[in-house]
Parts: sequence; structure tokens; C-alpha cells
Amino acid sequence: MVYKYDLDAVVLELERAEQQNVVLYCLLAGVLAAAVFAVIHIKKRHRRRLTAERLANRLLSRQAENLPLFAEKVNKISSKSIKLSGPLYDELQDVISMVKANSKAGLVEVVNDAEFRKMYPYLESMDFLTPQEKLVLILTEDGSPISEIALYAGTSEASVRAIKSRIRNKLVQSGSIGVTNKRMKILKKNQQ
Repeated sequence: MVYKYDLDAVVLELERAEQQNVVLYCLLAGVLAAAVFAVIHIKKRHRRRLTAERLANRLLSRQAENLPLFAEKVNKISSKSIKLSGPLYDELQDVISMVKANSKAGLVEVVNDAEFRKMYPYLESMDFLTPQEKLVLILTEDGSPISEIALYAGTSEASVRAIKSRIRNKLVQSGSIGVTNKRMKILKKNQQ
């Protein structure tokens, strides 16, 4: 009879263990369901944010495309205005110079930003490049087409080609083309 009581105790213990396992399985299923819900929620929020960023980028790109055209037209009008009024011509030239200076100051601010330098640490050894050249170099290395680089740099595609050529020449003259820099896209012969 002693064995029957021991067997009953073992059976009761197994039943309690089964009940605990059921509770643990339910808790595990609840945690798993909560994790799945959280992932879905985060994914939706991320998708909405990406959509908003894409829209903002497209809008800003469209607006930025107008700036070089505007500057070119104002320059032409300014040239014509010299016949009408010297002071008007001078004022337009001052405005054009101010816009160009602000644009360059913006590039300097972005390129000298601590986060930017952290993202592209190899630029630290290329202090011989101007901020505009650094921006063109980064965009080229990231695989951006010339039209996009021109848009971001606020210049023409022909100017971007000239800047790339200057960058290549400066890199070669500086002797800073190390093992890692030899792989740079901007140094490839077929690069425009």
C-alpha cells in the first residue's frame, strides 16, 4: 500500500506540473501575440514615417530643382537691367551673391556637422577638398546620378562633372590615394 500512496502523490504532482505547463503555454502564447502585435504596429509606424519622408524628399527635390533655374533667369534679367538702371543691376547682383553665399554656407554647415563627419570618417584626411567637393565625393560614392548630385549641390550637371574632375586631380596630387581610397568610384575612368 505504501507504493499506491507514492504513486498517487506522483500522479498529483504530474497533474500540477501539467497545469503549470498549460499556464506557462498560455503566458508564452500571450507574450508571443503581444510581440507580433508590437512588430506589426512598429512596422506600420515605420512605413508611415517612410512614406512621409519620401513625400517630403520629393517635394523638397521639386522645389530645389527650381532654384538653379531661378538663379539663371535672375542672372539674365540682371544683365539686361544694367541698360535700364545701374542701381537695379547692382541690387540684383547683390541678391544673387547673397543667395550663392547662403547656399555655400549651408553646404559648409552640413559637411562640418559632427554626425556627417562620423558617417564619413575618411573625409578627415581630405581637408584639401572644399565642402562642395566633399559633398560631390560622398554623393558619387553613394551611387547618386549626376542629375541628383547637381540638385543637391545647387549647381548644373556640367559643374558637377568639373567638380568631379577637380576632386580626382586633388586626390592624385595629394598622394592620399591609399589602398582603401583606390576603390573609390570617383577614381574610375568611366565615371562621369
